[in-house]
Amino acid sequence: MQLIKLANQQLETKNHEVKQNDKIKLGSAAALTVYPDETPPTIDDNDREGFLFSKVSASDKFNYYIYGNTATSHQWTMGDLKSVSMTCSVDTWSNSASIPYIVIYSAPTGIGDASWYHSKRTYSINTSNHKILCGEHINLYCMSKPELKNDNRYIELETYSSEGDNLDTEVILAVSLHSDSGSAINTKILVSHAGYNLGNEIHRHIKLVT
Repeated sequence: MQLIKLANQQLETKNHEVKQNDKIKLGSAAALTVYPDETPPTIDDNDREGFLFSKVSASDKFNYYIYGNTATSHQWTMGDLKSVSMTCSVDTWSNSASIPYIVIYSAPTGIGDASWYHSKRTYSINTSNHKILCGEHINLYCMSKPELKNDNRYIELETYSSEGDNLDTEVILAVSLHSDSGSAINTKILVSHAGYNLGNEIHRHIKLVT
């Protein structure tokens, strides 16, 4: 195993795998690419690390984009994506709409596109199988279970829905973490970590810090 430190990230390589440990600071230029639209996060009242979403009006929600396609990088496909995860705390609970979920978009092809993307896959919680404790730090994930360096409970987002062709060969456009616009007023969600696994080669871990 070899450790390589580059700026604010540490690359840990083992055989052909690369593990990237990054930080994104609230209010920085990098952070603005994570939450370019919808309701921006704030600092937690209790000094917990992470991006805090507080719902004040009915239309408030968050979209945190943790992966975005660029023409200068390898064109990873929907089939390459093995896992997506977030570490979060749901501070107020009303129903399943209180729980954030994961959406994966594929790039438009010019044929049968849905506006700015071609297809999308959505992963959300099944509250019949999982119970939520307010304020508990949990690891939400879809597809394969990730290996995260914490002792939190893991909860799989096992309810799957899709839109469009959804072929594994479609190029990934974006991976995002969302809150539900149908959640109750005063919903609070703290997200402290996000990550994904591409092709069992790239394991990216992103700390959201203030």
